[in-house]
Amino acid sequence: MQNFDLPAQNVEGSPAADIREAALVSGPLECSMPALRTTGSKRYRVAAMLFAGLVFAGSSVYVVITFQWGPIWSALREVNPFYLVGYGGSSIILYWMIRALRWHLLLKRTDTKVSFFDVYMCTAVALSFSIFTPLQSGEVVKVELLKKYGMIQRYPGYGSFLVERALDLATVLSIAGISLLTALKFVLPDRSYAYFLIGASISFSVIGICILYRLRFTGRAKQLLDQMRLCIRSFPQLLLVTFITFVSWSSVTLSWYLLLHCGSLSLDFFRTAALMSTVTLISILSLVPGGLGVSEAGTSQVLVWLGFAPAAAQTGTLLLRSYSVIAIALGIVHLVLWKMVRRNRGCSSGAASFATMPPRADTAGVD
Repeated sequence: MQNFDLPAQNVEGSPAADIREAALVSGPLECSMPALRTTGSKRYRVAAMLFAGLVFAGSSVYVVITFQWGPIWSALREVNPFYLVGYGGSSIILYWMIRALRWHLLLKRTDTKVSFFDVYMCTAVALSFSIFTPLQSGEVVKVELLKKYGMIQRYPGYGSFLVERALDLATVLSIAGISLLTALKFVLPDRSYAYFLIGASISFSVIGICILYRLRFTGRAKQLLDQMRLCIRSFPQLLLVTFITFVSWSSVTLSWYLLLHCGSLSLDFFRTAALMSTVTLISILSLVPGGLGVSEAGTSQVLVWLGFAPAAAQTGTLLLRSYSVIAIALGIVHLVLWKMVRRNRGCSSGAASFATMPPRADTAGVD
């Protein structure tokens, strides 16, 4: 086992830097700023929680009342659990690896060097447990995990993370817009909504980049923006991470395709992408953690639009919910494995340090 040496550029070198970062709590950067702790922001949070609660309650009641539970359980008993876990688990791990590759490249742009293994393990753990957080905001934990182990500083971590979220939003909007023009074109009476989504994606990307380069701040905000600019300063690099983002969401589509296939629901890849992007946007707008209830109601309705009988659509909905269960189980496995690897690294490092110590003089026989 090789020694674990932290790169010099990732180590916080001065007490002043630690003092400046002491005000940042282990949660998301935005929530740690005192300026946000105002009466107005509290009202917005309460309003958002009430809205999410009402949406969750209404969706849950809809699912309980409208789902045909008898035929659903009969269909689920025909599903091979080994295929479900095997196909679903493999596609989830593929998704995590692609996401880790993207973050690894973005961190390199900020001159932060972390091994791909650590980035992957951290990404897997964070993504699995972020499923049941609003907007999957729990993914930000990956920054704090690597920060805790001294592998990165906060500003490069949060800067690259915000770039990731922006790329994800633009990608999902684009896929949803294209889907409404193709696979789901019969859903909208007016195709202008689809053009609006595509236009919003392009405008969001262009305006976001322009604002990022024009904004001028001082202090922590400046450091954060500087790291974000480093991530996108190279146009070929930006194209590369954008392509990887599309590939990552394609892998999510593959996961949904395989899970539906396990339930004998034949849906081609492009329609599955339409289903995935539409339901993802619905879940995001609902503000409900994990889209519980909302995702089930939306998924079953879209599957009915795509030509499935209600009972089959509802069965497919529950099969897709197994994605979350499998991901959380795999996340626990990754967390345990990562802890074991880190413990072994620590033991190896300690043994190597002991072996390199100079021999101590034996004075037992000296008068």
